[in-house]
Order: sequence, then C-alpha cells, then structure tokens
Amino acid sequence: MRTNTIWSKLQRRQKRLATWLSTRHVSGPARFRLASDEVCGVLLGRNIAYFIPAFMAHYRALGMKYLVYMDNGSDDGSIDLMRGYERVIVLSNRSNFREYQGYLRKHLGRAYVDGGWRLAVDADEFLRYPNEARIDLPALARRLSERGHTGLLAQMLEMVPEGPLAKVDDLAFDTARERFRHYSLKDISALPYHSRAIPFHGFLSQNSLSDERVKILFGGLRRSLFAEDCCLSKHVLYRDGPKVITQPHPHVSTGLHMADFTVALQHYKFAGGFLAREQRRQAEGRVSHNETDLRLEAFAKAPDMALNLPGMANDPTPEGMLQDGFLTASEPARKMLGL
Repeated sequence: MRTNTIWSKLQRRQKRLATWLSTRHVSGPARFRLASDEVCGVLLGRNIAYFIPAFMAHYRALGMKYLVYMDNGSDDGSIDLMRGYERVIVLSNRSNFREYQGYLRKHLGRAYVDGGWRLAVDADEFLRYPNEARIDLPALARRLSERGHTGLLAQMLEMVPEGPLAKVDDLAFDTARERFRHYSLKDISALPYHSRAIPFHGFLSQNSLSDERVKILFGGLRRSLFAEDCCLSKHVLYRDGPKVITQPHPHVSTGLHMADFTVALQHYKFAGGFLAREQRRQAEGRVSHNETDLRLEAFAKAPDMALNLPGMANDPTPEGMLQDGFLTASEPARKMLGL
C-alpha cells in the first residue's frame, strides 16, 4: 500500500512538472496582481472561437477586468481572437485533456495571478445573479468579503431552442442565444453540500458552508433526454488564498467558506455545431466519461431530435429562478443583493 501511495505521489508530481514545462506563454503580461476586489477569469478551452466575442462582452460588462486563457490545441483561430483583447494572458498547452485536465486547471488558476478573486467558467457558460445590472463583480466580491465568504456556488441551467436542434445548429452565437430561450427545472436531484453520496465528496469536505440550503444539484434536462447524471453545481467565484486549491475537480475548488446564496450559469452547450464537436471529441478520445457517447447515441437514433420537454419555461431571470427554488438565498443574502 505504501509503495502504491509513493508511486501515485511521484506520478502527480511528474504531471505537475510536465504541465509547467509544456505550457507556452503566447501573449499578454507574465502575471497579473489584483486588488482585493478585482476579478480575473480563468478559462481553459479548445476551439471556442464561436463563443469568444459574446463571452468577453458579457463578462467585461459584469466587471471582469482580467482573464487568463489556456488554449488546449485549437485550430479555429481561438488564440488569435483572444490575443486581440486587453488585459488577457494567453497560454497554450496541447497536453491530452482526458489525462491532464485537473493539472491544467490548477496551473491556470495559480501560476499567473496574485490576489483578488477568480471567476472559473467555461466559454459556453454565462453568469447570472440578482441585481446584476447594479452590482458588478467587484461590488459582489466586496460584499462577499465583508460577510466572510470566499466562495460562491453556481447552478447550471441548460438553455435549448424550440424544435429540432438540427435546424438551428449553424446559427451565429448571438442569434442562437435569442433562440435558445427554453429551460427545464424538472428531473433535478438536490443533495446536501457535504453529503457522502456525492462522488467528489472528498473535495467538498474541504470547504465550509454558511447555509445548509445551498445544495449540490444533479440531472436536469440532460438526465431526462440522455440519462446523464451530470453535476449542475460549480464553484464559480472564489477568493485567492494560501489554502485554496484551484479546481482539483472541474466543478470544485477547495479551501473555501461558501456564501449563503447561489447564482446561475446559463449553459449553451448545444449551440454552434454541437454534434460535430461531440463527434470530434469522441473520435479523439478526449473525455473520461460516457456522456458524449450517450448524447451521440440518442441523436443517431433520432437525428431530428428536439430538446424540448413538457412544461418547459423560457427567458429565465435570477429573481424568477429564486422564486422557483432553483437558486437559494438566505434572508441576509437577499438583503445584501437588494431583494
């Protein structure tokens, strides 16, 4: 047993070193140093050019001042697009995503930024929270700090179009966002944040919770359609600190004291050539789960599949999601958010 433990530690150390040595600095400064309320996005992506303009516009409007982007082998111009933005560090690392994802995310979150807060999102995820037009990200970070919180949990909401996906698969993203208005709050399981039934409980156990109503969600629309038991919860915003470990799990950072409310990530996974992306990921063997196989199998059986379910809603708002119970907020948090 001891020999296996030593060997595992050596393997992890080797992969950390390999990640460091194989990361190439493409453009931007060597490092960002943030004020206590400043927010830096950390983004790992591959062939995300389709999303980049809307992603940058959305998060810059919310007050994200800085971004560190690590490209994982794009061939669609993603790197060149990102190089055109100010206050962005662009990195390149072509390591196999399936084997190195955790090491890439850890390196991305700690090696290029000091201080402040991190915004951990993917290119197809768009953050929403109550009073977002009045409370920008630095203001939200200050309010979290004042109340002793260092982490914020987001719940993912799958956005889909009406009618067959094949008919809107080639839309420009701005148009797709107008058409992908629909969502479902059915078939969602909620587990206590520290439940041992959660597969990544070990990571969550390293965080403290300020309100037991903050849950980890699974399932939703993708469970209903494809039998995926996908996790919908993600540590989207967190403050840097000596005990913080960035994303040892794709959805989790550790060493955090979690806020007493949740926010939403509108997820546009099915926009912009979704089927072609899935087929390429499957062919390249870049994923460690079977979710891609489940989705492709379903579309192979029904090429004109629509992603609609009975009783779906449309045009979500953070306030509406709170009222429906998809999001939660304690009374002090509601007051802080101006609700």
